[in-house]
Amino acid sequence: MGIAGLGMLACAEGEEGEKFAFGLGAEAVATGGVADNVSAIDFAPDGRIFYAEQFKGTIRIINADGTPQAEPLTQIVVADWLGQDWGLTGLALDPEFEDNHYVYAFYTEFVETVTVTDEAGASQEHDIGQPKLVRFTEVDGRAEDTTMISEDFPETDEEKPGYNANGEIHFGPDGYLYVSLGDYDVFGKTPEIIQDLGSPIGKLLRIDKEDGSAPDDNPFADEADADPRVFAYGFREPFPFTIDAEGNVYGSDNTTVSCEELNVIAPGKNYGWPELGAFPYSDCELGPGEQAIHRFSREGMEPSEFVSFVEVSGLSFLSGSSYALLSDSLIICESQKSGDKPSTGVLRRLVIADGAVSSSEVIVNACRGETRVAPDGTVYYATTNDILKLVDTGDAEAQAPSP
Repeated sequence: MGIAGLGMLACAEGEEGEKFAFGLGAEAVATGGVADNVSAIDFAPDGRIFYAEQFKGTIRIINADGTPQAEPLTQIVVADWLGQDWGLTGLALDPEFEDNHYVYAFYTEFVETVTVTDEAGASQEHDIGQPKLVRFTEVDGRAEDTTMISEDFPETDEEKPGYNANGEIHFGPDGYLYVSLGDYDVFGKTPEIIQDLGSPIGKLLRIDKEDGSAPDDNPFADEADADPRVFAYGFREPFPFTIDAEGNVYGSDNTTVSCEELNVIAPGKNYGWPELGAFPYSDCELGPGEQAIHRFSREGMEPSEFVSFVEVSGLSFLSGSSYALLSDSLIICESQKSGDKPSTGVLRRLVIADGAVSSSEVIVNACRGETRVAPDGTVYYATTNDILKLVDTGDAEAQAPSP
């Protein structure tokens, strides 16, 4: 069933028959095979919605009237390793899109396949990838004039295929492009590189949108041995992040098994990874540097417990909310939740007051991938094969939110 035939989907209930909180329901925006593992969503000033399919490498468009554009804007040949972290992970429209129609994409490019022999003498073939940041010009719904903005990122480690490379890209209100890069999963092999300011690995970068260069006012721009693009450092998976209208950066990170956190990411600050002591990291506050303002965990678990992480895959600010019962908050997509069944994930809202999270409630148990708030305040979110948007149902006896 295509978008036009689907209409309202789950207007009172989420997956597994669970009701939405805050008097909300969901309306299908993209479904029927054109929203596979959606990793990024952005909005054009003319009302169109652009979104990225991570492993297919496609950038697709939903027209202003809600109909899907038949052909994608473009399809990038991306590296994927067993559906892990690689692929097309970042998408951003230029703040001046109305004039220049620039679309930016952050993805993993295949480099080569190598044969790796372990200590026991067993051999396996592994792929090597490299993050790339490109720009397209959108002309009548198609991509033209491909421009390489930056390919100055290290290749992934031959022993760590598929993990923790390119993350998201977002524009700040300062007009610069912010770029998240993971730790390449090398914390057990070369942990020093994550704290090394000379490497972009495990960092949040701030760059010029024209050529990928570092702005002069970046925090380490004047340090001879530093990569001048570095904005903040000490991360494992700083992939989902968002920037509010005042330029405050909020992002998530976690260890391999626990201590998933929400950070306020400030220029020049160190967020501690991988200096958390001995595995399995029983104390989430053990690392040096900045501490989280909130820590996530699965239902019935503490953040420090083994495999407690929820795998935050998207976050975005809801400001000037038009929903009757859902107020301004940080909207979170958690791709995992407790239980024995395959996870449908969780869409959650966090209320932040005085630099701390004052409340946390589940909107519905269904979210895997991106969530993004449109300029008009509408909340969009992805499941494995759909994009949906939250709508008011007019339910005067709305279900109370759960923690």
